Amino acid sequence: MATKQNISNLETCFSSYEKIQTQHLGIMKSANLPDLNLMTEERTNAFQMLKTALESFMENAGMHCGTGSIPEISRYEGRLESIMELDEKIRIEITRHSNCLKTSLNRMKKGKVAMNGYRNIRINSQSPRVLSMTR
Repeated sequence: MATKQNISNLETCFSSYEKIQTQHLGIMKSANLPDLNLMTEERTNAFQMLKTALESFMENAGMHCGTGSIPEISRYEGRLESIMELDEKIRIEITRHSNCLKTSLNRMKKGKVAMNGYRNIRINSQSPRVLSMTR
């Protein structure tokens, strides 16, 4: 079996990443404009910690136990699959937000064009803007 410290570190990293995923999925489903930069940074940090913990676990599991740690490895494989499924759901929500933003920007662009149609066409011409009635 791998060392207990590696296993507890790996469990902590898995729990942390899964917690962040559920928080982000909830935010994506409820918020109109989530802070994607902050979410990306949080997910990147949690992913790096999980990756490091997994690498350490795999090195120690292979050296100490050989094939004796296969049940533990398969359990973590299942957790990784569930993480990947949640990542896919988050990706779908990000795509949905992106499409909504594109639609809104297109509507705003059309409105801007329509508003420009009401502008005075002779703004830059040399003709007087005010008629003099005193002559």
